[in-house]
Amino acid sequence: MKHSDSSKKRSALALSRFREALLARHEIQPDWPVEVDDELSQIRRKGSVSENPSVLNLTHLPFVTIDGEDAKDFDDAVFCQQAGDELHLDVAIADVSRWVRPGGAVDQEASKRGNSVYLPGYVVPMLPELLSNDLCSLKAGELRQVLVCRMRVDSEGAILGHDFVEAEIVSAGRLTYEAASEFLGLRKEDSTPRFAPEIQKNLLALSVVSELLFGQRMRQGSLHLGFPENVASFSPEGYLQELGSRPRLQAARLIEECMLAANVCAAQRLDTSFGCAMYRCHDAPESDALRALRDVFGLYGFKLRHAGEPGAAMLNDALRSIPEGHPASGSLQMLVLRSMKQAYYSPAIGRHFGLGFSAYSHFTSPIRRYPDLIAHRMLKETLASPGSGGAKLDDAALAVLAEHCSLTERTAEAVEREMMGWLKAEFMTRFLGEEFSGKVTGVTEFGVFVTLEALPVDGLVHISDLGGDYFEFDERFLTLTGRRSGSTVRLGDPFTVRVAGTDLHEGKISFSPAHRQTSKNKVGRLRKSDRADAKKPKSKRVRDGRRSRR
Repeated sequence: MKHSDSSKKRSALALSRFREALLARHEIQPDWPVEVDDELSQIRRKGSVSENPSVLNLTHLPFVTIDGEDAKDFDDAVFCQQAGDELHLDVAIADVSRWVRPGGAVDQEASKRGNSVYLPGYVVPMLPELLSNDLCSLKAGELRQVLVCRMRVDSEGAILGHDFVEAEIVSAGRLTYEAASEFLGLRKEDSTPRFAPEIQKNLLALSVVSELLFGQRMRQGSLHLGFPENVASFSPEGYLQELGSRPRLQAARLIEECMLAANVCAAQRLDTSFGCAMYRCHDAPESDALRALRDVFGLYGFKLRHAGEPGAAMLNDALRSIPEGHPASGSLQMLVLRSMKQAYYSPAIGRHFGLGFSAYSHFTSPIRRYPDLIAHRMLKETLASPGSGGAKLDDAALAVLAEHCSLTERTAEAVEREMMGWLKAEFMTRFLGEEFSGKVTGVTEFGVFVTLEALPVDGLVHISDLGGDYFEFDERFLTLTGRRSGSTVRLGDPFTVRVAGTDLHEGKISFSPAHRQTSKNKVGRLRKSDRADAKKPKSKRVRDGRRSRR
């Protein structure tokens, strides 16, 4: 459906108003206090060249940044080279702590925010733009001070040793995930970018070391889930033009492995030097959640085996047993993800179940995460760095800060989820009454959720639209079975739907089976039962959305 210019303007205005209300509801403030502006005036006068004689000059090494096409805050740069039987990996992270003094106005506001909030086409940064996009950002061709994790990696992917140093670098290139992946041979070989020889050599070494690190991580029991990323494109005026998804490219996985390795090293250094610090922890799933997974996997002929304490390795084994292209593959992966507990920050060291690490910390993103800035200050204190005094917080303060940052992270995730829900619902108002092929990705007592093949959108087909039959919901196997017909709906089943209605405020979409006449739902008004049934207790027998009296 084509939209007129006036309708596009109305849509863009509605998006802006919803986003503003959403941020206000979650008490996220995009503007900066006047005290921050005053401190930024002082920061501008600070020289970019360090006066610390212990800062190492690494400007001769061809570090590169690899980020998304629209990235503006570059907080990490990487370099790798072969050294005999070893690979030497350097992960350079912007030295935000050099510019943000503890207790200052910028620091207090960054601590309050906890993290940046990334919405499609819009960012509420943790740090002011002068810092996040300029002074701290590792822009190509510009001298920047960094904190570098220098690692020695063997041919099996094990980290033989590491060190942290303060250094100065000049990024040799601002690479995108797409361009770097093309060079590495995974996409469009005929359009390989012409990088300088030293950058090409660096990329090839980075590719090797990332594969080794990944292999070692899998052997240690790290969970491997792969979901495409939802993407939204907007016109310059803010009109939502397209919704889509893209797979994770090799260069993105390369950077991820380098960052994970550096974060592990940071956790080890913090534990050795302080004990109580800022760690990233992730507890194992509950045994009930694993039993539920075992039942659903068993329905499709896949076994979830484990003995003793549960580990990510057993989940990986089950996921690997699913043939490529299996219709329920994505749904089963999502069930695994939903069985996981939430990761959190803690002053006490603890295991990270999902990654399979005995110790893990966040160090690599101090521009957008406050715990990383805390880690930088503490790491610099271990280097006896001038100006690092006061970086070590007492145990009680760390505990309060860890809980606060865990909360701000969850708030950001909720805001991002609500914003994407609104965008999807708004986008689908353009297709009311149209048919789409899809797949069942969720089964409940009140209906089935169908995800479309052509768009990263899912919606509810209410049980009252499934036909005049008594349906039994099997909570154990996540199926709906018609008592008279014997037909069963389960995860992965193909399902052609018609777009029946949308509710922008709730971020929900209503579908009906394509073979039935769509009900006359209006935009913004899903059936009341769509909302109410989601809160009902589990019921075994359902007919047309109502409890069976039998």
